[in-house]
Amino acid sequence: MLSLQAASIFSTTIEAILYGYSVFMFTLAMYIMLRDKSRRKVNYAMVAAGCSLLALATAEMAVNIARVYQGFVSKGPTMQGGPEAYFASVSEATFVLKSCLYNVQTLVLDAVVIYRTYVVWQTVLIVIVPIIGWCGLLAGSIGLNIALATASSHESDVFAVQTGQWITSVYSLTLATNLSSTMLLAFKIWTVTRRSAQYRSSNILTPVLRVIIESGAIYSMTITAALISFVVKSNGVYILLDLISPIISIVFNMLIIRIGIASERSFGGGASDTNQGTWAAAVASERVGLRRRQDSSYALKDLKVEITQVVEDDSEYMRSPQDADTDADAGSPVSLSGISFARPEAHAGYKGAPLGMSSVDLEKLPSETGSTNRSARASDHEIV
Repeated sequence: MLSLQAASIFSTTIEAILYGYSVFMFTLAMYIMLRDKSRRKVNYAMVAAGCSLLALATAEMAVNIARVYQGFVSKGPTMQGGPEAYFASVSEATFVLKSCLYNVQTLVLDAVVIYRTYVVWQTVLIVIVPIIGWCGLLAGSIGLNIALATASSHESDVFAVQTGQWITSVYSLTLATNLSSTMLLAFKIWTVTRRSAQYRSSNILTPVLRVIIESGAIYSMTITAALISFVVKSNGVYILLDLISPIISIVFNMLIIRIGIASERSFGGGASDTNQGTWAAAVASERVGLRRRQDSSYALKDLKVEITQVVEDDSEYMRSPQDADTDADAGSPVSLSGISFARPEAHAGYKGAPLGMSSVDLEKLPSETGSTNRSARASDHEIV
């Protein structure tokens, strides 16, 4: 069985690696959200959420480093049972503090996912169930930390009933809340993407949908693994608990970075609101564009006009040479006939004067053959 000392070393090392990656992603996300503030509206709520998640991850990283130092150097060797007894104590101040930091991170992330779901759906009724789950998670987090701080007879057993039932409820509630919100969010974006696919070949929401599913799967699988490890009473739950902290920050920033990159490619770095990384603005923009395309469906069709015959009047050959020379200098009238439309319904609504095609006078076409009646065909002239 994995010892708590080994679990502490492994978890701190892996958490440090993921923490460095989360700092890098945080930097990119802040750049995307804060660039060109003079031309774009900054979503300061998302900026505050990203900063708070990174600050909490940093604090938990510092607490884990302090626990390693106290467990192996300053405090653990002097305790009865050595470092193993120090890491097993659930009432230790550093353990309770780390639990509080993790619970606050979970509450912030779930609140952000619920907010994103509300922005996309634009109705509170859809997020009623996730909100109830979030309130239950808040109550469970408070009860868990109180149980950890007041543990006495079972302070060396995190799997005891007094603390185990709280930990199980917190894991279950955060999993249910995050998973339900993510599924509602992904479903709405999928429906908008599917409806707009018939009007455009590429869609900015396709990569957004993909990264929502990926980030939700990463977080859900991590929570599920931690819940299973706790139920089977494995010390591996300590490793997974420390990994969740930087993963929360990574999952939050993944979506902002991906929509920022997709917007840059779609709009070519223009002054689009979606370039600031607010994926909700991209969803709203796509819905507005879809509504406009549906309201003006006829404007999307090309109107093709075919001129099938050009008739030149060579009546100068029937007149005197002096009149023919005068008309040759001034030009003689040419009439068009045989105008047809590519669609019958367009012909009924646009024939004649509306297109200005009822009577057309063109300059005299150069004569190459001298024939009195010439025909020419001009096709594939499209008016969009």
